[in-house]
Amino acid sequence: MGEVERNINGKIKDIAVKLRRIRERKGLTREKFCEPLGENSEYWGLIERGEQPISLVKLLQVCEVYDIPLESVVTLDYTEDARNDLYLRQDIAGLLDQCKGRQLEVIHKFIEDIALSL
Repeated sequence: MGEVERNINGKIKDIAVKLRRIRERKGLTREKFCEPLGENSEYWGLIERGEQPISLVKLLQVCEVYDIPLESVVTLDYTEDARNDLYLRQDIAGLLDQCKGRQLEVIHKFIEDIALSL
């Protein structure tokens, strides 16, 4: 297993631990926690143990239903390396060149929302 895979697996475990703590702090059993999510408690147990990665859609649903800021569940490491910034800007510019109309509006709103939350 490579370093990237280990890092991702570690993040999945971190998310799992945070989700379980959130549920426990709310005083909910897995069954009660899962009801508004339309999930079964056995599947949720796999997520909480880090045996099953949670999908982005499901994570967003959990955050919405339980009014949890996404950044309190997911922590990303950012580097301040200027070269990485340059490469990222070039990659983003290339992707933006492929977008039109409504896609650009959505991206603009997304970037605004992220910039305001950091």
